[in-house]
Amino acid sequence: MTTIVYRDGILAADTRMIAGTSIIGNICKIVRREDGALCGGAGHASIVQAFQRWFLEGEEGDPPVEEETKALVISPRGKVEMFECDGTIEWRAPYVAIGSGKEFALGAMFMGADAVQAVKAAMKFDPYSGGKVMKLTHDKA
Repeated sequence: MTTIVYRDGILAADTRMIAGTSIIGNICKIVRREDGALCGGAGHASIVQAFQRWFLEGEEGDPPVEEETKALVISPRGKVEMFECDGTIEWRAPYVAIGSGKEFALGAMFMGADAVQAVKAAMKFDPYSGGKVMKLTHDKA
């Protein structure tokens, strides 16, 4: 599946793409909009990409999510919303993680890891997270 992490203004993700139990390549799981808002998704690649398009095009209409998909949208000011098939919640913790590697990432962040380190920890132990680590900030640089 994946590991997506947000902490201290940094959104990080692995790039591994899985089909069943096979590693089939790499995919971009996080995007930044021109206004600095960030988005990341975990689950079926087609739904994650549809959610990314919905986000990048201004979030008009209902967000495309399904039962096995979760997505994060983080405003430039750091407000975190988690989208699931049964609704949206505002996340008010100092950090958040979604995907199959979330438990490893959350444990790493509890021990002081930053977002990139947390994804690397998840990639070490979660067989569905891997590839390279991507990171985005709210700034365009």
